[in-house]
Amino acid sequence: MSRPFACAFVALTLAAAALPAAAQQTLQRRLIYDFSVGVQNDTRDTNSAVSNSGGPNGGSYSGTGDTSYLGVASDMGTIDVDIYGVEPDGGLVLKVGENGRSNRNNAAVECVVYPTTNVVCGQGVVTPEEMAIIRTLSPKFFDPSALDAKRHWHEGSATAGVSLDFTAGVPNGTLIPITAEDNEQLPHDGTLHATATYTYDMGKTVTTQVKDYETLRRQNGPGEYADIVFDITATLATDSQTAKN
Repeated sequence: MSRPFACAFVALTLAAAALPAAAQQTLQRRLIYDFSVGVQNDTRDTNSAVSNSGGPNGGSYSGTGDTSYLGVASDMGTIDVDIYGVEPDGGLVLKVGENGRSNRNNAAVECVVYPTTNVVCGQGVVTPEEMAIIRTLSPKFFDPSALDAKRHWHEGSATAGVSLDFTAGVPNGTLIPITAEDNEQLPHDGTLHATATYTYDMGKTVTTQVKDYETLRRQNGPGEYADIVFDITATLATDSQTAKN
């Protein structure tokens, strides 16, 4: 079954989705990642201000109206991923939740992750740092036979405005470095550009390290623009499958 690409990096508040029956399977594996995230929000309003001066002889006055606001936030903690199985169409069924030390705490949300890195989730909030981790967790995410002569492969949908390019480096044992570039067209003339590096373990079929840098540009209203930057790092700290071996 084909599914549209979900915006991969933007924090998502999603309506309830029809998740597969596989979501009811027994827990098969738990991954816990240590993460850190920095968020910078630069909002600018370029509207010319026109206001009423008030008083008995009030009138209007105009100014440039150019204003800006810069907000900075950060957090660190753990992201828990519970894996329940794989659908017949290759989708990995999991739940992801976030435990930050300050304000980034989110209850677990059910999601299905496809080899294309497309992610479909149920009701709840999925943050950029959670998405940066789970989007590569499909056991078929990395397929050496699909690489071109430059060790590159492409995912995306022109209709959805999503273009992702991955390049695999030289393996070191079972570990392989992967770089990624993501360009997306978002609603209301928004854009997303992201670059990421992954350390992917071909033996465990999971990403063990993520470094992700994302710039989201969007228009909030006439003359009002926002640039939001996410700087994300994550490292696999616990793998229940390894613990059993």
